[in-house]
Amino acid sequence: MKAVGSGRAEPLRVRRVEYRSDLVVLVVDGCVEISSAAVLGDAFARAMADRACRVIVGDLTAVRFLSAAGLRVLVEAAADARARGIRLGLVASESITMRVLRMSGVAATIPVFTALSDGIRELAAGAGGPDPAGPGRARRGGTA
Repeated sequence: MKAVGSGRAEPLRVRRVEYRSDLVVLVVDGCVEISSAAVLGDAFARAMADRACRVIVGDLTAVRFLSAAGLRVLVEAAADARARGIRLGLVASESITMRVLRMSGVAATIPVFTALSDGIRELAAGAGGPDPAGPGRARRGGTA
């Protein structure tokens, strides 16, 4: 997908945020298309290679385009995570990305949340880890 007015493909950026040693959030920004899907796949693979990692949350709220190649990467990452005993989920606001995830059926096979805090809380709870907000840290919308 071209960036508006630039004539060049928009780069895909994936930033890794370690909330805890066992919980990684991959913040994805840009367009996930055939030419950039491997960037996303590599980020998931690197997170899964970390032996301490038990939970991965893919934050897709800043994704502006999600192609079939991107959907394939997400489905493959989820299958890989299940095989390794890692809980994987996605965050997508009520945007085109959420519609693509729902219409493709991916949202029926991978947990999808509309807020990052919900995804972290639900996935971390299922992994049996401590409170993702941490001891004495405020949760969004309330206190610890």
